[in-house]
Amino acid sequence: MDAVFPYTSKAAFGSIAPGGLVADGQKSRPALDLDRPSAPALEARAFTEIVRASGLGPAALTLSFARLAFGPGSLSFSDFVGLRLYDPEFRTVGGLYRFVGRRRNRELCLTANYRHDWLGLMSDKVAALGYLAAHGLPTIPIRAIYAPQLSAGSERILADRRTLEAFLLDPGHYPLFGKPVAGFQSLGTIALGRCHPGARMLERHDGSLLALDDLVEAIDAGFRDGYLFQPFAAPDPAIAALSGPRLATIRLLTLASQGGPRLFRAAWKLPAGSNAADNYWRGGNLLGQIDLATGALGRVVSGTGPALHAHGHHPDTGASFAGVRHPHWAATCALALEGARLMRHVPLIGWDIACTSDGPVIVEMNETPDFFLVQLADRRGVLSPEFDAFLAEQRASAVAHRRNVRRTIETL
Repeated sequence: MDAVFPYTSKAAFGSIAPGGLVADGQKSRPALDLDRPSAPALEARAFTEIVRASGLGPAALTLSFARLAFGPGSLSFSDFVGLRLYDPEFRTVGGLYRFVGRRRNRELCLTANYRHDWLGLMSDKVAALGYLAAHGLPTIPIRAIYAPQLSAGSERILADRRTLEAFLLDPGHYPLFGKPVAGFQSLGTIALGRCHPGARMLERHDGSLLALDDLVEAIDAGFRDGYLFQPFAAPDPAIAALSGPRLATIRLLTLASQGGPRLFRAAWKLPAGSNAADNYWRGGNLLGQIDLATGALGRVVSGTGPALHAHGHHPDTGASFAGVRHPHWAATCALALEGARLMRHVPLIGWDIACTSDGPVIVEMNETPDFFLVQLADRRGVLSPEFDAFLAEQRASAVAHRRNVRRTIETL
C-alpha cells in the first residue's frame, strides 16, 4: 500500500497519465538542496533598526561589538547581529562576554575533542549509526545505501543507478528519508512520501513531485561516496500534535570528563512549513528553549537578528506552546548520557535525539556542535565556570595523551 503523509494534499498534484504525473501550479525546484541560502547583506535600513533597538548611538554600538570581537568568544559581526546581542532585552545576567562566535565555536570543539582519531567515525553516518546500534543504543535503521564504488555484496547496497531506480520505485519502501553518508546540516537530504512507478515520479513529504530520473541523477552526480536511505520515522503522537508529522529533535550537549558525562545545554528544534528537516537555518523552522531539569518548553522563536520573532503557537498545527513539556524527557536525557558514556573519547558531543512513536532514538551525533542554537534559545552564552573547567581538564588530558602516544611510538 502506498504511504501517504498526513499533511499531503491530493489537490497538490494532477492525475497520472501515460505521459507522466503533472503537477498543477507547481514550481520547479532542484531535486536536492545542496547549498544553504546566502545570508543577505545588512542594508542601511536594517542597521538603523539595530541602532534603534540597541538604545545606543552608532559609535557606542560599534564599540560594544568590538569588545566582543576581541573578547574570549571572538564574535564576528554576523554573530553579534544574529544572536541579537545589540538588544538590551537579550542581555542576561551571564554577560555578553559568555557568548561564542562560530569560528571560536569550532576551535573550542576541537580543543575539547582532542582525540582526532575518533572524528572519522563521527563524520560518517553509516559508521556512527552502526557503532551506536552495535552497542544497543536506539537509532533509525538504515534501509539501503547507494554505493556505486562497491559490488552488491549485501542486499542493502545499491551498487548502480539501475538498482537505485528499482529501490525508489518499490512502494513497499516508503515513506523514506535520504541523506548523504558524509553530509551535514541536512544539505542533500530528501523526504519522500510515496512513489508512482508507472509515471516514474516520486512524491515528497509535502506533496510536491519529482521525476525519478532527476533524483537519481542528483544522487549519482553528487554523492557517489555514499547516500543512505532510512524509514521516515513517525514522531510521538504528542509531538505530532504539536509540530506535525515530522521529527522534532532535541539538541543536547554533553560534557564527558573524569567524573563521567553530564548534560550541559539543550534546545528543541521544531520543524514548520514545508520543511522535513528541523535544521534551524531552514526558513520557517522554530527553536525552543527547554528546561534542562524538567523538559518544559520555554520561549519559541524563528529567524535571527532583526528578523527574530517570538511564537506562542505552532504556525502549522495551531498548537499552543504554553505549558508544553517534552513527553519523554527523562528517557531522552538518559539516552544522551548513555551515548556520551559510550563515546567518552569524544568529550563534547551535540546529540540530536528524536522522540518517535517507539520512544527516543539517536538521529545524529555531532563532534563540532553549533553553539548558536543553545545560545539563541537560552539567550545565554556557553562560556561559564563549568565549561571553562571542562576545557581545562581536556587540555590537560590532551597533553597526557600525546605523551603516552610518544612513549608508545618510542618502544616500537
